[in-house]
Amino acid sequence: MKKIFLGILVGTLILGMVTVAMAGPFTWREARQQARIEQGVDSGQITTREYQCLEREQGRIEAHRQRAWSDGVLTPGEACRLTREQNRTSRDIWRAKHNGIHY
Repeated sequence: MKKIFLGILVGTLILGMVTVAMAGPFTWREARQQARIEQGVDSGQITTREYQCLEREQGRIEAHRQRAWSDGVLTPGEACRLTREQNRTSRDIWRAKHNGIHY
């Protein structure tokens, strides 16, 4: 019984690591940016309207990332586009948190 459970656990961990490795740094960066947005909302630095705008941007990046990986290959052009979009969103998060508008 323990061997079956251990086998399932190891298989799940391996599958999870493969999935994360395929998604690469873009998924990690999206998660970090999402955490920054949530921290800004919690601290009152990001207003509701700014939050909605940033969430839309994050959603677009997620959709573009999924579309780029749909064929199983991320081309250099697609990677460049995703990086550019994430840079823009990161800059927008910083501006929203530091624009002096609080609620």
